[in-house]
Amino acid sequence: MTQASGARRIPLQQRSRERLERILERAASLFVERGYESTTMENIAERAQTSIGSVYQFFPNKRAIFDAMAQRYIELSREQFEQLFASFAAIERWDEMLDRAIDAFAAFDRSSVVIRAVWLNLALSPEFLLAGEALNREFARRAVDLFADRAKDLSADKLLVIATMVVEHISAMMIVNVRRNDALGEAVLEETKVLLRRYLQPYLGAPEGKKSKKKSRT
Repeated sequence: MTQASGARRIPLQQRSRERLERILERAASLFVERGYESTTMENIAERAQTSIGSVYQFFPNKRAIFDAMAQRYIELSREQFEQLFASFAAIERWDEMLDRAIDAFAAFDRSSVVIRAVWLNLALSPEFLLAGEALNREFARRAVDLFADRAKDLSADKLLVIATMVVEHISAMMIVNVRRNDALGEAVLEETKVLLRRYLQPYLGAPEGKKSKKKSRT
């Protein structure tokens, strides 16, 4: 575990590490259920089944707890992207890469109440917003490498614009999906795939194999 932003210390003993994780998880569930403003440090201690002193032992205030969640999200997002990017080596079709990216990040955002708590309280931390913007710029730069092999006639500047459009749109639609958390949110992600396929096709060409499949049906 890395040093969480705002946390007083990183515990060394297993029992203390487990208590810290429980505090973060229970605080996140309260931020989702009641909202950040309506949650108190006493509520967090009660939900985590620990003393208020134990909570203050790790975090000086409620904002420090949220900052720790936000930092965890950034770290996990970077890990998720690296795993996703590595998986692209076995995929040839760019539309399959796109679908996998959207599905993977949707599953990632649903995987933890901590992640959901961060998405639902984005405005709390200007630092997190800046870190998220920097992360998206990093993702876009990496995506340029994927597009460059399929659009050799486009300049590096144009490829970066295209990659930024894709990354930022997916990021925005992930917020919609998490905030809604219902069938309409899922439908929005499916429409995002359609929208981005149509946006990318003039630049990247028809995905490999589509033309041959169309001929086989006639």
